[in-house]
Amino acid sequence: MSAPDFNAFYFSRTHIPMLVIDSRGMPLQWNKATERLLLDEAPDTAGRNLRDILLSRIHPEDNTRLQKMLAENQPFFTFDVAIQTEESGPRWVKLIGDRLKNGYYLAALDDITPEKTRENSLVLAKETAEKASITRSQFLANISHEIRTPIQTIIGMMDLLTDTKLDEEQTEYARQVRFSADVMLTLINDILDFSKIEAGQMHIEEIEFDLLETIERSVDLVTMEAYKKGLEVIIDVDPLVPKTVIGDPHRLQQIILNLVKNAVKFTPSGEVLVKAGISSAKHESSGNVRFEIIDTGIGIKPEIKGKLFNQFMQADSSTTRKFGGTGLGLAISRNIVELMNGSIGIADNPAGGSIFWFEIPFTTSSSLPLKRQQPERQDTRFLLVDDNPHTLSVLARMLVSIGYRDITVATTGPSALDKMLSANQSGKPFELVLIDMIMPEMDGWRLAGEINRNREINQSQLFLMVPEGSFGADAKMKLLEWFNGYLYKPVKRRMLEELLQEHLQASIDLEVVDEAESLEEPDKAPAPPHEITLPQAPPTHDEILAHDKPAENTAAAETEKPGAGITVLVAEDHPVNRKLLTVFLEKAGAAVIQAEDGQEAVEAIQAHPVDVIFMDIQMPRMNGYEAAVWMRNKGHTVPIIACTASAQQDEKEKCLDCGMNDVLPKPYKRQDAIDMMITYGRQYKETQQHNALTGVADDHRPNAAAPEHMAPDPEVFDPFFFSDIMMGDLESAKALIGEYLEQTESHLAILAEDLASGNSNAASQTAHLIKGSSVNITAKRLADAAEKIEHAGSVLTNEQKNRLLAEVHTEFERLGKALAAEGYR
Repeated sequence: MSAPDFNAFYFSRTHIPMLVIDSRGMPLQWNKATERLLLDEAPDTAGRNLRDILLSRIHPEDNTRLQKMLAENQPFFTFDVAIQTEESGPRWVKLIGDRLKNGYYLAALDDITPEKTRENSLVLAKETAEKASITRSQFLANISHEIRTPIQTIIGMMDLLTDTKLDEEQTEYARQVRFSADVMLTLINDILDFSKIEAGQMHIEEIEFDLLETIERSVDLVTMEAYKKGLEVIIDVDPLVPKTVIGDPHRLQQIILNLVKNAVKFTPSGEVLVKAGISSAKHESSGNVRFEIIDTGIGIKPEIKGKLFNQFMQADSSTTRKFGGTGLGLAISRNIVELMNGSIGIADNPAGGSIFWFEIPFTTSSSLPLKRQQPERQDTRFLLVDDNPHTLSVLARMLVSIGYRDITVATTGPSALDKMLSANQSGKPFELVLIDMIMPEMDGWRLAGEINRNREINQSQLFLMVPEGSFGADAKMKLLEWFNGYLYKPVKRRMLEELLQEHLQASIDLEVVDEAESLEEPDKAPAPPHEITLPQAPPTHDEILAHDKPAENTAAAETEKPGAGITVLVAEDHPVNRKLLTVFLEKAGAAVIQAEDGQEAVEAIQAHPVDVIFMDIQMPRMNGYEAAVWMRNKGHTVPIIACTASAQQDEKEKCLDCGMNDVLPKPYKRQDAIDMMITYGRQYKETQQHNALTGVADDHRPNAAAPEHMAPDPEVFDPFFFSDIMMGDLESAKALIGEYLEQTESHLAILAEDLASGNSNAASQTAHLIKGSSVNITAKRLADAAEKIEHAGSVLTNEQKNRLLAEVHTEFERLGKALAAEGYR
């Protein structure tokens, strides 16, 4: 049998479906196996050959794609195609072809319907899951808004209540209410953060920030709670750690805060040490910063460590009952660390307790670091007095990194006295002595009394190291006149440097003061040194606290408040929140104008000059977005602060896109609101004053005219984004809009004809044209309406066609009104 005959025999008898096609994809020959694969017993196959049946059952777009691929004259090809069958639905076939010498193609066919079915099922399941995730995230965001609003009221009103005259019992009740509200807010934030992580919606910023400041600020949020438990909190940052890095400061603070809070919660006594150092440098511009939170607490069981970073996981069920919490904090921290390309873990503390650590590969800032100025007198002699060895070690290394070399430490008051006497006798007295306030046997107050009564050593400058939030420390020092200054613990490098620069300028000899007279008659002038009569034992810390009853400082009340001279517009529809924010700002000295919605805010800014606006987002009549857009369109440059309880990441971006300057998240703290008011209000006033002096055109001032038009919804038409696209060229923009409107009107007429005639392919193509051109001019809602028709296919009923077409026409009319309002038609 010749080769051609064998090939023909094999082609006709093989069980492998095969066919020969020309360069246009038209079937020329096929075997029985192909017929068995592609034909069914449907009535429309009787008396028809395979070619006619295939052409009627293959989608025209698939046939066009096959022709384009064959036109490339490749030696072989693979192609997947869906063939519609009457009985079993779509059948997916993979064509694997080789080019013959005569220009035709010999293709083998493989039934891949099961694989495609599984693939489509997976895609459908993924889309369903994504929709469910989006729905859940939106639900949680809405719930967050509803819960945060009453929490905002509780926290704010408690702040105002504690400013009033309360007795001890009432103060404690108010403190417990505030504490519970903060706990509830933390729980909500944990749940929302975890939901974002699950939905893949948590984003990591890449901005330049001060790493040391972020560490210190994070720890500051927990120190008061730690000191109430009698815990020592220490911050130990290696001088080699870069001051400025590129990363996400907010998320880093969240990790540190979670871990330090846990350490404080599970440590009944001892200390919490927060360390940061360089782990390993990968290249010149990046390196791993390793953070360690070391506690002397209850520790973690070995069998739990591997599961500790899982969601809803705590050491055991009794942990939740005793300490509270959702068990989400560590899981959230792990996910954030991983999003930052870092790692996190736990180890045992040899001294008892646990070591939680994590490493982040930060990119260092390209900006040049500030060159630290060496102190003029590096030989200044220091004595550090603290009963905690870790605190002494950190302080000593901090002073060495600043540039000082002569540092002595003491762990008790008696030891400090001995060392001061010895140093004085050797002719090298200590110039500065840093004393911890709370120490066993002899506390800081008692030690200061001993030093001041001894003329041999009372020339040294004394500085008290005070736990954060300790009551009346400043008042006590002014009263007793024993100390030159004080530092809050944990001691921070910047604060230490400022204190040293201030007090090393001159040597101050402390006068001996009669303690008894100082405590009982603070206004009486101290007696001459030779008339001094000291008690046998100086007063203890507790005795001093008993005497410390600070009177109201009427002079301070009469001084100018920080917000004096600033006029604020508060636009908020919720009456309690509006009242709360108004009281916050008025107590800070600001003059406040109130508006119940965006429309009233627009009217108010035309009637009154204001320096800063606090704008709620969700309001009736005109929301915060619309009001902000209107103000910016009219040339008002007054700072606008968005107030929102939404936890969505894109909320802030949307606010900024509308022309707002910043976002104050709800529930907001009083100090945050005041700080923003002062920062933006003063800056704006200074700018306006400068413009008035230099003759620069001032911001639009109030007038009696009503707003000419409502600001368009950015979803209908985004004038800012469109202006950016057109690079501010108004004439070209108007020409483009005119051409777009003319073409879209024509396309809408064609779309109606396509839908009426049932030509779904043509309708899809026309809708695609409308969608594409609408996206180009930022008409998102019209584009979305057209997209529904584009993807609808041929399954629409007449009622559905009419409804979708009406939606497109409605959005087109809205767009026309928005364009007219913005002057584009």
